[in-house]
Amino acid sequence: MTRAKTILLRAMLGLTVSAPAARADLLAAGQAWREIPFEVVDDKPLLAAKVGDVAGRMMFDTGTPMAVFLNRDALPLPAGTVAGRGTAASGQAIEVRLHEAPALQIGGQPFATAPMAPSGNFGFVEGMFGPDFLGFVGTPAVEGGAFALDYGRKVLTVLRSDGAGALAVPQPAPADVVARLTVALRRGEMPTSGAFIGDMPVVLEFDTGDSGTLYLRAETRARLAEGALLTVSGEAGTLAEVTFGGATFDGIAVHLVEAGGPADKRPWPGSDALRLGAGFLSDHPSLWNFPAGTITFLRAGADFLAPRQASGG
Repeated sequence: MTRAKTILLRAMLGLTVSAPAARADLLAAGQAWREIPFEVVDDKPLLAAKVGDVAGRMMFDTGTPMAVFLNRDALPLPAGTVAGRGTAASGQAIEVRLHEAPALQIGGQPFATAPMAPSGNFGFVEGMFGPDFLGFVGTPAVEGGAFALDYGRKVLTVLRSDGAGALAVPQPAPADVVARLTVALRRGEMPTSGAFIGDMPVVLEFDTGDSGTLYLRAETRARLAEGALLTVSGEAGTLAEVTFGGATFDGIAVHLVEAGGPADKRPWPGSDALRLGAGFLSDHPSLWNFPAGTITFLRAGADFLAPRQASGG
């Protein structure tokens, strides 16, 4: 599903440029931090949401470059205006429309966005995410500060920071940090850095809404397999010796896509790249700090991830 969404958002008619810029924040004025519980479906974090009078769930998806992207097949939205058309990776035709933004709540708290909100006809995902799937909450909802994603507690903690990335709460203790890396940030794109698979450098991306994808040219795939760094089973693969941020990780499960092949719908097809998503993030708690341009991976049970005692407001 997420590959379908990613292809749609990045490939069709410049939607990420032409859609109204959203002024949105999951923190209310004066809140230093906030915890939002989530459910896990297909490794993806789903937040309780309410759109107008309809209660349901929305995926927290940093691969969505809008604050919200509604599923109009689950919502009684007005007709709106057509903003673009495309085709999902699984073949479904998708039409994006813009509507006057309905009243929104995320995790029981009002969520103000831009005057117009985009929607897609995502009813075809009902079998996976249920009939109450209301859409996506994207990067603009959190990019003004930081967030921690902890599957152990099933909690998304949204954190206020200053313009340099100093958090309104104490930083993680050095002993709790497994890996820390600097990421390049560009509006409409995923946080991007670099990694090594064995001794081979590769572009590294992060996306909470993707299960995990490895784009490889045929010669790269053969090289990794020969070096016992990639084990393949159909379209699934398992990686060993993936190094970034000062740590090495083994047993990373990915979906395999031929770089430059028919399934490679990226704007820059043909290059090798590793996209770490919900599969990896579900095993490795993470702190994403947008003003600082960093992602930090923490040990499970780190003090930073413990419940905070007082209200963040």
